[in-house]
Amino acid sequence: MGNPKRMSELFASSAEKDANTTTMMGTPRYSSEGPTLPIIGALEDASKVNGVGTAGKKRKAKNKANGTASKKLSQRPSPPTIHPSLYEPWVRLPTELRKVLEAHKRMRVAQNIIPVVFSKNQNVKSGINRLKTYLGAYRDPASTIEMPDALKEDDLIIAVSAQGEGTTRLVGIVDMVRRIVAPSRTEHNMDAKEEVWWMYTMLTSVDIDRAVKTAIKTDGGNTDAEQTQSTQEEEEEEEEEEEAFGSTDLDRQDAQGSATGNNIMQRRTVPVITVWMTKKRIPVLQAAFGEQTFAVQLPPKDSD
Repeated sequence: MGNPKRMSELFASSAEKDANTTTMMGTPRYSSEGPTLPIIGALEDASKVNGVGTAGKKRKAKNKANGTASKKLSQRPSPPTIHPSLYEPWVRLPTELRKVLEAHKRMRVAQNIIPVVFSKNQNVKSGINRLKTYLGAYRDPASTIEMPDALKEDDLIIAVSAQGEGTTRLVGIVDMVRRIVAPSRTEHNMDAKEEVWWMYTMLTSVDIDRAVKTAIKTDGGNTDAEQTQSTQEEEEEEEEEEEAFGSTDLDRQDAQGSATGNNIMQRRTVPVITVWMTKKRIPVLQAAFGEQTFAVQLPPKDSD
């Protein structure tokens, strides 16, 4: 029979068991539900797959955007050319009125009329200098502005015309010219001479044919409905610009035209403004278009 254990040994043995039990209980068991280390190879493969997918989506979106942009550019109507009749403004007069003017020799086409045509991109300074020169308020020997023989006529007529969006530029230039050439009394030009001019404003219209390119259906899913919507948006923008002149019959758009290849010819009716500036009063123009007058101060060279 073994030696009996002392009480101190029993307590020591019990303490060791408790310590071992505490250590074992403090270490949690492995569980598949807990956090695990990532598998490096799998993550790299996943990132490659996701990268390819994202890049592919980006390329598709970019190609679609580029396709839409190029499609809209291809649908943009060609810029309208200036109608030839603006360079011969007398043909835009009512037939009876023109006959009266020609019968009384108030309008001699090849002798006393200077046509001036402004576009929507007309340089303002250049337009002002041209009109100032023709009105006799400005002279520059180094100027490149042509000086027609009609400037020597006593019954000179300056016909300033513009169509469509160019009418806004015309109105602005004419208004500024009238302010600039107006007499200004200073101590340096108290004796300067003045000249009175008459002005008649005529409003007409012209039909402009414009080629609109049709878009070809692409893989991006562009449809004829999108093409029609894009064209309609451009037409609405142009109509809004023309509404600045008021709601008149000149602001209509004709959906006439024929398809030629990938182009569709569209006919638009655009407004035309012609401002007749005359050295002598013309009563028949006053009866037809109303009348305004403005004074022009002549330069000192012409005042002697």
